[in-house]
Amino acid sequence: MRGLFLFVLAAPWIAFALFKPHVGVLIWNWFSHMNPHLEVGGWVRTFPFLDFAAGCTIIGIILGRDKKSFPSHPIMLALILYFIWVLFTTIAAFNVDLAIPKLTHFLKVLLFAFVAIIVMQSPMRLKAFVWIMALSLAYVAVKGGLFTILTGGGARVQGAGGMIEDNNQLAMALSMFLPVAYWHFQHPPHPLLKWPMLGATALVAISILGTQSRGGFVAFAAVMAMTLLKSNKKFVYIALVVPLVIGAVTFMPDSWKNRIQSTENATEDDSFVGRVSMWKFSTNLAGDNILEGGGFDVFYDDKARELYMPSGFKPRAPHSIYFEVLAEHGYVGLILFLSILFTGWYSAGSAAKRFRPYDQTKWLSDLCAAIQLSLVGYAVGGLTVNIATFDFFYHLLAVVVMANVVGEKIIIKGVTIDGKDTKVTTVLEKWSPHKA
Repeated sequence: MRGLFLFVLAAPWIAFALFKPHVGVLIWNWFSHMNPHLEVGGWVRTFPFLDFAAGCTIIGIILGRDKKSFPSHPIMLALILYFIWVLFTTIAAFNVDLAIPKLTHFLKVLLFAFVAIIVMQSPMRLKAFVWIMALSLAYVAVKGGLFTILTGGGARVQGAGGMIEDNNQLAMALSMFLPVAYWHFQHPPHPLLKWPMLGATALVAISILGTQSRGGFVAFAAVMAMTLLKSNKKFVYIALVVPLVIGAVTFMPDSWKNRIQSTENATEDDSFVGRVSMWKFSTNLAGDNILEGGGFDVFYDDKARELYMPSGFKPRAPHSIYFEVLAEHGYVGLILFLSILFTGWYSAGSAAKRFRPYDQTKWLSDLCAAIQLSLVGYAVGGLTVNIATFDFFYHLLAVVVMANVVGEKIIIKGVTIDGKDTKVTTVLEKWSPHKA
């Protein structure tokens, strides 16, 4: 019955995307991040909701009369160059049949990001996109946080399917989501939701601890530390947040503390040693295939394992976004991937600074600042988790691009500083002064 209810609920909205593509983007967003179809049983669990939503949305864009634009932005260029490169590495892969499924997944992730950028270029559409993404992840996080409290931290919060299938991936996603969750407290959809949003943010943090993921804990710590560094009220932050974190950690059982503290003796930990062996596999493979690497999922190719796996170790997943990209796409691919990460981080920070002074764009500034913190969590946590094609990462990059487009449109209409009108030079005018 639950499966049938989900189908009846989603199907009309998916069809409506033929006429209103932005509705299709929101449905696509919902199924990408919450995976509601995996919460039910029967045939609905395997029904291709995402494919239908994507198809109807794209048809709606083609047939629609709305003005469409593909913004010029460094993030867009970095993503396109990287995608062109992974197409080449797939053609040159050790095992093309093995590489195609992951390439297909990555294509869908980028397609969604690009479609969202084209369609969601208004303040309300951008807010709706972020709200749906947040609600989808908050559903998982709030459940996990309450579960951790009720079990005293003794049971592990597991993944929720899709790209957050295991506890490490879930911990990474929630560490990245934490700053965005706090943004909803800063700018709630309704004033009555302000304090519930703060409670939900606290449950996100508790849920991260409940995953018992060491990589997730490192990502969480990185986000919290960077938040402190960027905060204008450091003493207030320390006085409020640090006691809460210490209290939450103290609340966790000894089994959790022993697992987290095992990072101090990483060189003696079998799991860590196994990861190092796979990092050695990546460098061995990239050393012989400097440009093209081995293609997607080369870690599971028998020939590659025989040639490059250190003797005496069992093959496993790479457990690092950096070594994952290095082995799959070579040193060129790694440079392009790092360029995406740096460009996203720098662009988010630049947008946050540009939109901060104006009353009408303060929410955009805080959103971009939150995403910059999210990217720090991804960069640090990704040291030990193989999620180089993580959809949430690329969708956050899309939000940065959308925020820049929306912010510039707001500035063109006119902005105020502390309620007073002010003249602002737009980015377009800076690039083309003779057109100003």
